[in-house]
Amino acid sequence: MKRILKIFAIALMLSAFAIPAQAQRRTIHYLANYENEPYHFGFLLAYNQMMYTIKTVEDYQNNPQPVTSWPNGNFTPSSTSSLYVYNIETQQSPGFTVGIIGSKRLGRYFDLRFIPSLSFSERRLDYTVAIVDTLGAKTMRTFTKSIGTTFVEFPLNIKYRSKRYNNIGAYLMAGINPKIDLASQKENKETGADGNEFINNMVTKRFDFAAEIGVGFDIYNQWFKMGIEIKMSYGLLDIVKEAPDGSKLIYTTPFDQLRNKLFQVSLIFE
Repeated sequence: MKRILKIFAIALMLSAFAIPAQAQRRTIHYLANYENEPYHFGFLLAYNQMMYTIKTVEDYQNNPQPVTSWPNGNFTPSSTSSLYVYNIETQQSPGFTVGIIGSKRLGRYFDLRFIPSLSFSERRLDYTVAIVDTLGAKTMRTFTKSIGTTFVEFPLNIKYRSKRYNNIGAYLMAGINPKIDLASQKENKETGADGNEFINNMVTKRFDFAAEIGVGFDIYNQWFKMGIEIKMSYGLLDIVKEAPDGSKLIYTTPFDQLRNKLFQVSLIFE
């Protein structure tokens, strides 16, 4: 991961130096007929940060849970009457995306792009749990739940290009992104104090559908075009996973809705 971030940093630095240099070259127009070609192909390397958008159940702090329905490594069921989630915070970690690009020219300034991709990242949820003992006293405990994510994505978007200035052009993009989380169905089972097994994991629905919007610019040289793009992706579906009997699972009990969100910086080569 550190090596990937270093590559991105070097590429962005080179791009920052390349833009002024390109702006000064007013006589050389690289790839002059590039945008008139009907199809283009390339690949994408990206840095991402995946997050959750959480909408909690109203007054979820006053919804006690049975002791045996939570990880009991730090709990003492013999002296604990009940427990409940007091607070939830979401965190994100760096990830990366790789993909291939197919682009179809729609008009003078419009392109249709299809970018099948693989995205890898990890998200963390910090839970603050209030433990109530048999005498009614409360003790606060905090633990972190890590959720590994592997998305197979199929973004389809429209790219609106500005008129080129020498060898630089800016653009806007927007589109949709159906995606499948290959890691969403993993379930780790533990045995509770009563001897029954329960799922000790954050299990979410596998399929999601996102809306995307972003900006970027293209740099043309003698051999290829390089793009730098920043985009946000917002999941449109509630991915909270319910048990077969309709009840929420362990870590998702306080959630009314849980949606995916992603920030991504991409290097595109065509």
